[in-house]
Amino acid sequence: MSETVEPDPRGISDAHYWHLPRLIIAWALAAVIGVLVTVLVPPEGRFPWLALAVGVATLVTFALQLGTAQREGFITRTSFSVAGSVVVIAVIDVVSLLIG
Repeated sequence: MSETVEPDPRGISDAHYWHLPRLIIAWALAAVIGVLVTVLVPPEGRFPWLALAVGVATLVTFALQLGTAQREGFITRTSFSVAGSVVVIAVIDVVSLLIG
């Protein structure tokens, strides 16, 4: 017997629903900004710049997710992307503190 696969009732695939490339772009931008702040700013003045980096990453995330023009899952995608950006920036900062 062969099984038939039911189509997605939303009409979109899971990969399209999450817009994975947009998440990766936001995280990559957060990584680039985090590395730039780590390299260019002395450790004692780094916190305000890291906060600014998180703010920029958040704005970019909103722009990327609004660009999808898809309402379903907007809050989930945006919060996941922002949380990932914060984690990326925090990991970069912790690694820089351990190294230097």
